[in-house]
Amino acid sequence: ANLSNQLKQKGMGLILQEFIESPPLYACIACKAHIARRDAVISRTFQGRLGRAFLTEAVVNEKLGRAEDRLLMTGMHTVCNLQCRGCGALIGWKYVRAHDRSQQYKEGRYVLEQSRIVPVGAVSPPDAPPGSPPGSPLPPLPGAAASRYVYGLGSRNTSPALRG
Repeated sequence: ANLSNQLKQKGMGLILQEFIESPPLYACIACKAHIARRDAVISRTFQGRLGRAFLTEAVVNEKLGRAEDRLLMTGMHTVCNLQCRGCGALIGWKYVRAHDRSQQYKEGRYVLEQSRIVPVGAVSPPDAPPGSPPGSPLPPLPGAAASRYVYGLGSRNTSPALRG
C-alpha cells in the first residue's frame, strides 16, 4: 500500500493487467501483456494499417484513444485507436460506429494488427530453449524469479499481490 501511495503521489498510478487464464491467446509483441483469447477472433482476413489483421469480439489490457471518423477500405467508420495498457504500443483500433448498414456487424469489435501481437499457447514462446517443440513448457526459473513470470510469457507480472 505504501508503494501504491508513493506512485500515486508522483502521478504515476499503478498499471494493473488482466491475465487470460488459459491459452491459446494473443499478447502484445512489445511487453507480452495478454490482449485477446484466440477463440474470440471472428475473422483473420482483415487488412490493418500495417498488413494483415484480426477482427475480434473482446480484448483485455486495452487503452482506447478518442473516437474519430476514418475512411477505411469498407467505407466511413467511427473508430478509436487501441493501445496496449501495459506499454502504450498501438496494436489496432475499435469500431465504434459503422456508417454503412452492411458494416454494422463490426460495431463494438476490435481490429488487432497481426504485426503488433504474438500468439501464446500452441506455439513456443519467444524465450523457449532452442529446438523446443511448439507448446513445450519452459524450464523452471531459479528462485524468486519464477514467481514474477506468468504463463511462460517472459513478462513480469504487474499485479502488486503477485510480485516476487
